[in-house]
Amino acid sequence: MLEYQYDGTFPGLLTAIFDAFNRKEQPDAILRPGAQGLLFASVYAVETSEEKADRVWAGIKRVGGNTTCEHLYHAFLSLDEQVEMAIFSYSKHLFACNAPVMTDLAHPDVLKVHKLDRMVLREAHRVLMFLRFEQAADGTYFAPFAPQYDVIPLVIGHFKSRFADQSWIIYDTKRGYGFYFNTQTIEQITIENPTFGSATGKLRQGTEHPDEDKWHELWRSYFKHISIAERKNLTLQRNFMPKRFWKYLTEKRL
Repeated sequence: MLEYQYDGTFPGLLTAIFDAFNRKEQPDAILRPGAQGLLFASVYAVETSEEKADRVWAGIKRVGGNTTCEHLYHAFLSLDEQVEMAIFSYSKHLFACNAPVMTDLAHPDVLKVHKLDRMVLREAHRVLMFLRFEQAADGTYFAPFAPQYDVIPLVIGHFKSRFADQSWIIYDTKRGYGFYFNTQTIEQITIENPTFGSATGKLRQGTEHPDEDKWHELWRSYFKHISIAERKNLTLQRNFMPKRFWKYLTEKRL
C-alpha cells in the first residue's frame, strides 16, 4: 500500500500527479491534511512545486483543452473524499488517450469528475443568487456564507466587477477564510477575532453601520409584500433556496 500526502492545495495535488508519473508509481491514496490514512501504508510526502504543477497543468491543457482544466479544478473544489484519486485517474486516462476524454462517461473517474463539476457550479450559482451584504461601521460591506463546496474562488471575479467601487469582504465561515477587496486589489484573509455571529454571520451590535437596520427592515418589508400567501410552497422554495443559506439571508431573519 502506498499513500501520498500533500498540502491540500491544487498545485500540491498537481505536484503529486507529477511525482507519481515521474516515480512510475500508482498510489493507493492521495491525502490532504486531516484525512484518514491507510493502515500499514508506505507514506510519500509530496513537496509542492510550482514548476512541477505548471508542467502537469500545461500538459492537461494541451491534451484536454481549457474545458478539461475547468472540470478538474471545479471537481477539486468539491473537497470530495476521493477527488484526488479521481483526478489522478482522469489524468492518467487523458494522457494515455492523448485526446480529450470528457465525454468518455463510461470511465468511472471521468464520470465522477463530470458529476462533481456540475455540483460545484450549481453551488457557485446559488452563492451568486443568495449572497447578502451588510455594511460595517467603517463602510466596508461584509457577506458571510457557508457553501457546501469551496466555491469562493469561482465567485470572486463576479463581485469584483459588480461592486468595483466598494470595499467588501466575502467570507466562507465554514472554511474560515475569505477575500477582501479595497476597490483596487483583492487579498485572501482569515479573521482571527470575528465581530460577527458564528451562527448567522450577522455583524455584532456596534460593528454595523448605523443605517443598516433601516435597510434590513426595508428589504424584509419588500420581501413580505411581494409574497403571495395563497401560493406559498415551502418544498419548492427549499429546492430553489436550500435551507443552509437561510441563516444568512436578511429576508429570513424575520
